[in-house]
Amino acid sequence: MRILLTGATGFIGASVARALVERGVEVRGITLPGASRVRLAGIESGLEIHEGDLADQTWAYDTIRSIGPDAAIHLAWYAEPAFYLRAVPENLASLRAGMNLMGALADGGTCRRLILAGTCLENLNTSRPTIYAAAKAAQHQLAGGLAERSITVACAHIHYLYGPWEDPGRVVPLVIRSLLQGERIELTSGSQSRDYLHVEDVAEAVCKVAESPLTGRVDICTGSPVKLRDVFDEIGRATGRPDLLGTSSLPDSESSGWPATGNPAPLLSTGWKQKYDLQQGIQQTTDWWSTRERIGQ
Repeated sequence: MRILLTGATGFIGASVARALVERGVEVRGITLPGASRVRLAGIESGLEIHEGDLADQTWAYDTIRSIGPDAAIHLAWYAEPAFYLRAVPENLASLRAGMNLMGALADGGTCRRLILAGTCLENLNTSRPTIYAAAKAAQHQLAGGLAERSITVACAHIHYLYGPWEDPGRVVPLVIRSLLQGERIELTSGSQSRDYLHVEDVAEAVCKVAESPLTGRVDICTGSPVKLRDVFDEIGRATGRPDLLGTSSLPDSESSGWPATGNPAPLLSTGWKQKYDLQQGIQQTTDWWSTRERIGQ
C-alpha cells in the first residue's frame, strides 16, 4: 500500500512515518520546503519526501497525481505554541491546504481512504470556538462529501500528548527542561483534567484508524484523564527535583474549560493498545530530554 503522509517531519508526523515504515508501507511524505528532517533520523531511506506547499493548488494537484496514493493521512497544520489557537491567517491557510489536498485526492482517482487529524477542541460545546477548532471542524465537515468519490474519511480527534521531539515551548518539555537545568518553574494549579498520551501511542492510534473501516469522529484518547498537576508531579519524580515545581504560582488559564477526555470505544475497536502509562511515558521523555541536555542540543 502507498500512503501519502502530510506533515511528515512534524512532532506527530515523524512518529506516524516511523510506525508506517516499520509496517513495511510505501510512504510518500509531504513537507514544507526546507523543513528540518531531524525527527526522521534513521528512517529517511524508508520514505520518499516531496517538498512543497499544499496551499499552492497547482503544486498540490500535480504532486498528488504523480504519487497516486492508495490512502492519505493529513497531519500538516499550523501549530506554533501560544499562537495557533487564534492565528486567523495561518489557520485559514491550513484549511486552504487541506481543501487542496482533498480536491487533489478526489481528482486523482486512486485514494480510497483519508485520515484527518483533528483536535479535542472540536468537541467543546461553545458558540465561540477558536479559529483553530473552527477551521479543523470545517475541514472535517467538507471531507464528508468525499464519499461521493468512494473515499472513506475518519477524523482523528487527538487529545493531549507529549514525548520526545515535542516543541520545547509546550508545557511538558518546558517543565522537564526547567527542572533538569535546576531552575524553578512557575505553574498554574494544574487542576484541569487531561487525557494524555505518549506521541508513539498517538502515532500507533492514527495507523490503526487508517487500517480500520471507521468513519467520522474517532477520539484519540484513553477515556481516563488525569489532573495536569499529576503530570507535573510525575516530571518532578522523573527529574528528582519536585522542589522546583512552583504549582499554583500562576493563575489558571482558559484551558481549564477544555474537554478532559473523549470516547475511546471506536479507537479500542481497532485493537489499539496503549504502550506507555503516564509514569513510563514521562520517564522515557525525561530521559530523552536529559540526553539532549548532556550533549548540548
